[in-house]
Amino acid sequence: MAGVETNWFEDDVALREAAARLLGKRYAAAEPYLREMGRLAAGPLDTLAREADANPPVLVPYDREGTRIDEIRHHPSYREMERIAYGFGLVGLKRDERFLASFGPYRAVLKFSLGYLFSQAEAGLYCPVCLTDGTLFVLDRHDPELARRFGPRLAAMDRDGLQQGAMFLTEIQGGSDVGATLTAARREADGTWRLTGEKWFCSNASAELALVLARPEGAPPGTRGLALFLVPRTRPDGTRNSLVVRRLKDKLGTRSMATAEIGFEGALGYLVGRADKGFAYMTDMLNLSRLYNAAASAACLRRAYREATLRARTREAFGERIDRYPLVRRTLVRMAVEAEANLLAVLDAAAATDAAEFEKDERADLVARLLTPVVKAYTAECAIRAASQALEILGGNGYVEEWVTPRLFRDAQVLPIWEGTANILSLDLLRAIFRERAWPPFLSHLAARAGERTKGLVDRLAAAGDSVLSASEAERALLCRSLLERAARTHQAVLLEDRARAAGEREARVLEIYLDEWSEERFSPGRLAALSYETVCGEEISRAP
Repeated sequence: MAGVETNWFEDDVALREAAARLLGKRYAAAEPYLREMGRLAAGPLDTLAREADANPPVLVPYDREGTRIDEIRHHPSYREMERIAYGFGLVGLKRDERFLASFGPYRAVLKFSLGYLFSQAEAGLYCPVCLTDGTLFVLDRHDPELARRFGPRLAAMDRDGLQQGAMFLTEIQGGSDVGATLTAARREADGTWRLTGEKWFCSNASAELALVLARPEGAPPGTRGLALFLVPRTRPDGTRNSLVVRRLKDKLGTRSMATAEIGFEGALGYLVGRADKGFAYMTDMLNLSRLYNAAASAACLRRAYREATLRARTREAFGERIDRYPLVRRTLVRMAVEAEANLLAVLDAAAATDAAEFEKDERADLVARLLTPVVKAYTAECAIRAASQALEILGGNGYVEEWVTPRLFRDAQVLPIWEGTANILSLDLLRAIFRERAWPPFLSHLAARAGERTKGLVDRLAAAGDSVLSASEAERALLCRSLLERAARTHQAVLLEDRARAAGEREARVLEIYLDEWSEERFSPGRLAALSYETVCGEEISRAP
């Protein structure tokens, strides 16, 4: 039922309310951006995304003269989506003076709200948007000279003047073990660097600029010996740089976007910042990418819920419209509540990021540090579940590629993999707790917002954290995954209660359902969810034909 609504911002109760609360007096200026992205996502972007998914990129290794060109050709629908995304300013607005004057202190909140709308239509291109933004972020933060040289084109809102960014990190022998990187860097007599090696999973492979981890000659093993390089696709003289696209990946999902295996055969690279800080610089980009991933997961939840509700209103079984059946109602209400809770979690993490960056709030920085792996991991798991539930609501049609639900399901599968699996992120949570000492600020962040309904959840989370803190190192590794899930669910419950205090009957009911459905003391609750169908889903359902 893609394209039924005319604007996906207007019918999103949770997004409108959350953006208004977080942006405050700036919301009036932000609303036109959000409304326009909601219109684009529901209309042209959704149509283009369907076409791009059916026509994935192709690799043309040689031209007709036999010269190696390694050109990756995208379908015109993908190029048009690029024009819309970058022309809208999903990356470039961060350098727009008028935008910064209005939204600088709340840039991440608005950016991820826009991305959440965009990604409901197209998850594939949202990855290159993330990587381009991340490349610019790393250069701005760690190498002013490279930022001055390459930043304007990374931030360009004219597609013809744009240079997209990428992050080539994964190697076949490493995967999440980044310290196993074998790509080598050699400094030449003229001071330039040349890279040699293989990268196994390179998203946005057609990007003009890529951040690449490599080990300089003589550097120590492990992550501490890695340097970060900016590798252009073409040299300053216009000739092709010495990197080869081995092949494009035949992927399960995000098929519109090119992912490749790339070899570096003495490729020119520009050292970013200090040679001994490469992994730390890349971690900055990874953390930003994890928030993008969480926004994409929240978008998948919302789109899955949207498709399920629209179909449930028109599909009949056993003589009744299926949204009249209690079990279907329970499923739809659960999807709605989980989608709202995950969106609030993403935007709260974005708000902490803004406070850390613009207010120089050290406690907010620690909260954002801990929330990033928690929100990324949990939203990704929820997205897969929601995509599967939408398939069930649509029945056999949900399994047919003429509908959007198979693409949602395929695209969702990468969300727990990109930028670290749940296990890797659970271990990262331990690092945030023990190395960065982020646990007390996080608990304070929750306690300041918790009310009567969620104060006990925060207390139990604190006790669970204490048990991890007092456990042996081996036991911590086994406990951290469950701690991550408990932290995610407690965080979401607290945010829902905080919202309910300032909102109306519907939001209070959403909190009740969340606490009821995810209660640890009860077996398979659901009566409240089924009875709350009209309250929670009624507004959006009324918009369907």
